[in-house]
Amino acid sequence: MTESDYGFFIQSLAIKGPGKADAELLFTDGLNVVAGASDTGKSYALSCIDYAFGASRPPRRIQASAGYDTVIVSIISRNTKDRITIERGLVGGDVKLSRFAPSGSLLQEGVISAKHSPDDPNTISGVLLELSLLWGKLVRTNKQGKRRPLSFRDVAFLCLVEEGRIIEERPPHLSGSFTEKTLEGEVFRQLVTGRESGEVFSSPTKKQAATVAAQLDLIRIIIAESEAKIAGLGVNVTMLETELTALENARSTTLAEYESSRVEISGLESTFVQRDRELREVQSRQQVVIGLTNRFRLLERHYQADIMRLHAIEESGSLLESLPSRPCPVCGAPPNQHTPNEAFNPADVQIGARAEGNKIGKLRDDLRQVLEEMRIEATELQTREQRAMIELNLSQSRIDGELMPRVKESAETLRAQNIRRDLLLQAKSAIEQLNQFREHEAEFVGPGENALTSSTDVVTPPTTAEVDSFATAVEALLTAWKYPDLGRVVFSEEEQDLVIAGQPRTGHGKGVRALTCAAYIVGLLRHCRSTHLPHPSVVVLDSPLLAYREPDTSDAETQRLLQSGVKEAFYLSLAAGDALGQVIVFENEDPPVNLNHPFTRIHFTKSASGRYGLFPR
Repeated sequence: MTESDYGFFIQSLAIKGPGKADAELLFTDGLNVVAGASDTGKSYALSCIDYAFGASRPPRRIQASAGYDTVIVSIISRNTKDRITIERGLVGGDVKLSRFAPSGSLLQEGVISAKHSPDDPNTISGVLLELSLLWGKLVRTNKQGKRRPLSFRDVAFLCLVEEGRIIEERPPHLSGSFTEKTLEGEVFRQLVTGRESGEVFSSPTKKQAATVAAQLDLIRIIIAESEAKIAGLGVNVTMLETELTALENARSTTLAEYESSRVEISGLESTFVQRDRELREVQSRQQVVIGLTNRFRLLERHYQADIMRLHAIEESGSLLESLPSRPCPVCGAPPNQHTPNEAFNPADVQIGARAEGNKIGKLRDDLRQVLEEMRIEATELQTREQRAMIELNLSQSRIDGELMPRVKESAETLRAQNIRRDLLLQAKSAIEQLNQFREHEAEFVGPGENALTSSTDVVTPPTTAEVDSFATAVEALLTAWKYPDLGRVVFSEEEQDLVIAGQPRTGHGKGVRALTCAAYIVGLLRHCRSTHLPHPSVVVLDSPLLAYREPDTSDAETQRLLQSGVKEAFYLSLAAGDALGQVIVFENEDPPVNLNHPFTRIHFTKSASGRYGLFPR
């Protein structure tokens, strides 16, 4: 067996949604660094990878993820070089798995369960365990020696470390759960030693047997009550998961229909407001045009009256010339008594009246042209008014008659689906609780219903000798990372954690704890790969260089990390391949520019230049 015979590495992470640009990260085997400011999606990316690998809870919703509904992770098998894509809906449900040959041809495609099954390798847990050579391994779960098959969720805890965990004051292989402490210690021991947990048999004392009998009676009472509760819910237990998946898909469709109708209503309402504003503008202009038209027509009548009066004056002059000589109509003097200067000349009057009439006629013609333009504008305004009113009525009619009923129908359907989903989830929770109590019942019941409990605690934590090789691997990494004041690194059975230069790992500040937790997780990978022990061969770390974010100048430990060049040495070591597998690091600070070793660098700018973040801006 060689290092390449088992495990896998992550090739890509993609988050997709209808009508949305893909949010995608591409990785290579070896070191990958995703760096950038806070709130750009780094921690969300880690959650998506964990979710694709079988985590029960989807990544928490963030504003940038609105509209995205599917996460897809592609991995490459180190043994066969096949590419495996894991596709899972962010609302939950099972997993679509596709396997492609190195040539790109499709080898296998289908839907598998996201939940681990100890008897079925055709689950996401089973597939990843088989790739890691860990399928079928048994691990002890309690002090009484009960064993169960290993789940990939047990292993993922030692491969994917999120930001909150990396600084905690406890051993990196422990979650802090008292009930899971035995299991977590056994999983760590199994990876370090390559040996699965053995069976433990012991006979009970009388006191223990009486205690177990009482516990068994209580458990059976609870089981009966749980069965009655599930029966009262009226849910088909065998079809629960299928119905829940179908219901989630139906809810997604209903939500899409609801959002589509709301968006369409919003668009029509915007059009309605625009047309209403246009109608008011048209009607306001119509009033102006009507007022101007009435005034211009009055002026036209005045012009016409003036022209007719001047025409009458002109004709009166002609009539005066044609009449016999009579006394002057102006002064009453006889014609022969008028001097040339006092003579009344009708021709001059005619010429003046005609000239004034021509001038007024031109003004009247100009006015008529303006009136014609006003008439044309009034016609156009009337057409625009009618069109705007028609569009207003159509928009309102479509909103009231089609879209609002659709929105109401979708809302009612969604409400009914939510009620049904709540009932199904309540039933699912009750069933899971029932199964847990049945497992507890099985722990106490054996042949003849004798309690199988031990009179002594049966715990087999990894010993110092077993983990010496692991501690050596961690020490080699810390040396390469220029960890200040580094001494011998050993594993303490009492602390169940590393002791570095005589000091417990957890006794340091959070900056040192983050770095040494990273060394713990990467060191486990290095140890397993170098000794050919089963391991997924991939590690994902969030914020291992915490000390480089906002260093406290009063923190002596932090200052030693900064001054010793740990950051540069950390990246140089991993880029050179010291981990012996794939390492993906999510950090705020960028790695050094020149490391003299190739690695994948992804930078989130949180600005308009470059890549904004995990999701397109």
